[in-house]
Amino acid sequence: MAVSWRALGAAVCLLGGTAQASEIVLTLRSEVLLTQAQLRLGDIAEVSTADAAQQQAWRQLPLGLAPLAGQLEQRGRAELDLVLHAQALAPGNTIVWRGASSVRLQRASQMLEGERLLELAQQQVRQVFAAPDLALEIRLAAPLVPLLAPAGDLQYQARLADASRLRARMAVWIDVTAQGTLYRSVLVPLAVQAYREVYVARRALPAGTLATAADFALRREDVAGLAAPALVAGALDAGLRVRQGLAPGQVAGVRDMAGDDMVLRGERVRLVSNSAGIAIETSAYVQADAVVGQRVRVRPERSNETVEARVLASGLVSIEGR
Repeated sequence: MAVSWRALGAAVCLLGGTAQASEIVLTLRSEVLLTQAQLRLGDIAEVSTADAAQQQAWRQLPLGLAPLAGQLEQRGRAELDLVLHAQALAPGNTIVWRGASSVRLQRASQMLEGERLLELAQQQVRQVFAAPDLALEIRLAAPLVPLLAPAGDLQYQARLADASRLRARMAVWIDVTAQGTLYRSVLVPLAVQAYREVYVARRALPAGTLATAADFALRREDVAGLAAPALVAGALDAGLRVRQGLAPGQVAGVRDMAGDDMVLRGERVRLVSNSAGIAIETSAYVQADAVVGQRVRVRPERSNETVEARVLASGLVSIEGR
């Protein structure tokens, strides 16, 4: 049973501040409906004593936290008597119990509105991923379990479980705060569809192919389930090389295409070697994808060995200081 020791200490000082010993009469209630998180003695019992200040102090004595919404707790005289004698009873004072032998505790509660939770989750996804050319359709992926929260005003804060990229299945945490304290977090599972115009290959396009918009059809597709962002309309106006082969009907993603600043694995490039002011040029085959400025292993023609070179431009690499 959690107790606020600061509040308890203040109560003890006041309870023990009366010079004369007194009789504390506690009339225990049989059932209590609590509206706050902190349980106090005055919530569960009528307190009677000769000193008004001492009476008020006993009423404010903290006895721990109220039950969670939807739960019941039973506390008997013996349990309460131990707490009071051990922590708050001044020397010479006596407790007289009257009323019920035990008290049944329940916290006033309300059902969390599933529609409200869904609305907050949908708003969070739209806030993070909305774009002018993207049409989002978001629905609940599985029914929400009915949940209770304390009665009164509630505050909500939504946060994505994973905001790294848009997916066909997403989850949003809704933190529910009651009376300034986080009460619970609810996971809202979502099914997401995201439609935009994308490039769809008209035919098979092997890696290394210089592809233009004519090689693709612009279609409105659901892109939420793609492993990487799709190329948007206009990206192929100047043509791009295919980095990873595309099958007919496949949506072209940004990782599938190579810009002018890349060399591709297996690509035949010009290899320039500069040594003592003399430039020698030959051909070589790139061993891995790389962009301008990066170092990459290449295999010169008529050689089984690889060397390290720096990418200078598309189709051009250089070995320096040789």
